[in-house]
Amino acid sequence: MRVTQFIQYNNFVLYQQRTLSALNNVQTQISTGEKIQNMYEDPVVYTKYLKLNEELNSFTQIKSSANFAETFANETDTTLNDFVTTLGSFKTNLLKAANDTNDDTSREAIVSELKGELEHLKDLANTSIDGKYLFSGSKFNTKPIDDNYQYQGNDAKVKAYLGAGIEREYNIDGASLFLGRDNDYSKHISTNMPQYDKMKANPQFVVRGSDGKLYIDKDIKAHGKEPDSQDNPINTPVTGNSQIRMLTGVSDIYDPATDTYKDGTSYFYIKGKKPDGTTIDTKFSMSNSDTVNDLLNKIGELYGNTATTKVVDVSLNDQGEIQVKDVQSGKMLTDFYMVASDKDEPSIDDLAKNGDYTVAFQKSGFNTIRNLSSISANNGYFDNRIFKFGSDFKTTDTKRDALPSDTLYKVLGEKGVRDSDGTIQTLDHLTLSGTDTDGNSVNVTLNVDSTTTMQDLMDQIKNNFGDVSVSLEDGKLTVTDNSINQTDSSKLSLNINAFDFNNNSLEVFSSSDVSNFDKIYMDKNGNEITSNVSQIVKDYKTIFKNGEKIIEKNPDAQTYATKDTVIADTMGTDSMPQEIKVKFKDKNGDLKTAVITLRNTPDADGHLSNFWIDLNNDGVRDPNEVFDIYEPDGSLTPAHDKITTTTEMDTNTCKVCTKEKLDKGMTYQQLADVISMITSDNLPASNSAEDYNKALNTAKQEVSVGMDKNGKFYLKDNSNNPSSIDLSMYTDNNSLYFQANNAVTVDEPQVDFFGTLQKAIDAVENGNFYPDGDKDPRSFGIEGAIEAIDHVTDHVRRSHAKIGAVSNEFKLTIERTDMLKLNVQQLQSDNIDTDIGEATMKLNSLQTSYQALLASVAKINNLTLLNYL
Repeated sequence: MRVTQFIQYNNFVLYQQRTLSALNNVQTQISTGEKIQNMYEDPVVYTKYLKLNEELNSFTQIKSSANFAETFANETDTTLNDFVTTLGSFKTNLLKAANDTNDDTSREAIVSELKGELEHLKDLANTSIDGKYLFSGSKFNTKPIDDNYQYQGNDAKVKAYLGAGIEREYNIDGASLFLGRDNDYSKHISTNMPQYDKMKANPQFVVRGSDGKLYIDKDIKAHGKEPDSQDNPINTPVTGNSQIRMLTGVSDIYDPATDTYKDGTSYFYIKGKKPDGTTIDTKFSMSNSDTVNDLLNKIGELYGNTATTKVVDVSLNDQGEIQVKDVQSGKMLTDFYMVASDKDEPSIDDLAKNGDYTVAFQKSGFNTIRNLSSISANNGYFDNRIFKFGSDFKTTDTKRDALPSDTLYKVLGEKGVRDSDGTIQTLDHLTLSGTDTDGNSVNVTLNVDSTTTMQDLMDQIKNNFGDVSVSLEDGKLTVTDNSINQTDSSKLSLNINAFDFNNNSLEVFSSSDVSNFDKIYMDKNGNEITSNVSQIVKDYKTIFKNGEKIIEKNPDAQTYATKDTVIADTMGTDSMPQEIKVKFKDKNGDLKTAVITLRNTPDADGHLSNFWIDLNNDGVRDPNEVFDIYEPDGSLTPAHDKITTTTEMDTNTCKVCTKEKLDKGMTYQQLADVISMITSDNLPASNSAEDYNKALNTAKQEVSVGMDKNGKFYLKDNSNNPSSIDLSMYTDNNSLYFQANNAVTVDEPQVDFFGTLQKAIDAVENGNFYPDGDKDPRSFGIEGAIEAIDHVTDHVRRSHAKIGAVSNEFKLTIERTDMLKLNVQQLQSDNIDTDIGEATMKLNSLQTSYQALLASVAKINNLTLLNYL
């Protein structure tokens, strides 16, 4: 083919364009610093570039997340450090308060400082960063602690993104900080009545026997004896080496025939729970010559102590109060109550009913139910002139101590439970019987109506029982025999019995607080009713599988019960059936009773767990008054979890398979459902699942009932404030109780940060060095506050250490991310960045070639035929 000028020209133009393109590419590489701009230029390089760029973006995200988390954690760390410092100052002030040289002014100054520190701690708890509260869990916009020091956040853990599938928590939620738990701590409880040596406190009744030993003789004058000494009475706390007579003051026995003394007997009535949740409900006797250490050892044995194994430590504090502390940490169930007497009675109720002498170890001031139809006055024991009834007289509405001007209906109630059949009847009259100060028999009647007052009762006593004076103070009705001296023997005796119109005994008197463990109305504040006892899941769980009883370890052991907890898993016994007695006033203020029965096997009428309320008030369990407790699917509810195994053909595989059906035992939610129905007076129209649910839905509109976060039962009257509802629930064997005159908790594994601080301030304000039933019955005292604050401080320190480690982890993460980011950037640079030197040399070469190309093109364009020839 002949090469023409035109073809040459086109070739030169093509070469020019290619060279120009190469020049542009090199110039772009030099200006951008990158080898390529588009995937088509080099797919391998571009793909690698995108992958490395994705890694860089991920590292940027990780660093951003870690930066915020580190800032959040650092602020939390700083705040918790302030917590620890303030708690240290708080404890210092408690130690100052524990100095018994403080006068009222000094104590008030300390209280003022403590309250200031409490407010500062609340402010610290409400610290926020960038509009997010540190300690509210994931509820960043919710202030954690409200004005009532209640936690409002949640227990969520907030996490920072640290890479694919990697997250780290960076917060300390308030639920764990303020309401957490330390399972390496043990429960520590204490009685709250100081115990003084009753022989030193009452030397006028102490005699020396012919054997040279000291005895107590209440009838010292009648026996022709003289006190062993003329010492002045002093209050000296008992010690472990003190004799039982010094602790209880029970009189020894004088034998006039031999003119000798022998040891009297003291009886101890004890209730409570062992660390594993098993019920304690027992009575034992001890000789007056035994020691308090013997008593403490005996109590320890009740809780499971043996010669080789110790379950609890039982000791005395400096006020002679009994302390029980779990040896094993993490336990929550241990409970204790005790009363002593000189009488061997079938039950504690009989101590109050029969006017027996009692020694109080625990006192709470709760409003007890009216469970006695008769009460007797007991002698003051170390003042033979004084007689007090074993009952507390309080008003039924405001629960304050009764006044002489209060009507008997206001104090005893217009209605009462009849002894014979449990029906509700109207109080008609009281009988006063016994002997007057001269020993003459007395039996008089006081008719009761809406105008009869406590003063009328007091006048009836004064006018019929000889030379006596009668007073009503602090809820105690006291009769004084003015015909004798302190150590003389009195002929006075006095019983009061209550009756309805048909002369049937009527329960209108309440047991004395000190001789009542669990027959108590729950606390009421406006329209809210709450219990004081937390329901705790015990160590083992009982299940019935195909009728066989199986006991296994409970995975939820020693935790607070919730609405879904099976009641039997918290009871102190597995024996069924168990009856929960309910004494209450409904929304209208009407006194009623109900019985909730937990059953594993049907009764004669086919009922499993059920409740009975006497609708026609005849004392008979009529069929239409018994209501089954239903499951959501309409089935009946057993007491314990029940598993039934069935074998059937699988229609899909045509194989025989085994299936298990679980019938869950009666839960606290179901108990709450029953209480809502009976207190709101919304009962099922018939004993059917449909009517049960209808009644329940209506009841829930009026009354809200359930379990709070501390496992305590509560009721809220949605219709009335203040509410007319009163509520008491208990079992006769105290295997389950909701409100109790139990031992005061000094410390336990569970933490209540602000609750502990408030109790500590109250202890200082009231001047309680130790638990004191006469000042502030539920307080652990200043000494207990110091122990509890040590636990709270340690708990905060643990969170402080945890967040410090978290903060360091995020700091290291940021440093590591920066390093990895640099490495990736280097790889990315190696992959796509232009070598400037090489590109410059290439540019120069291309420019030279391009210039030569342009010169050649110019020469060709100037060629003519003449030149060619």
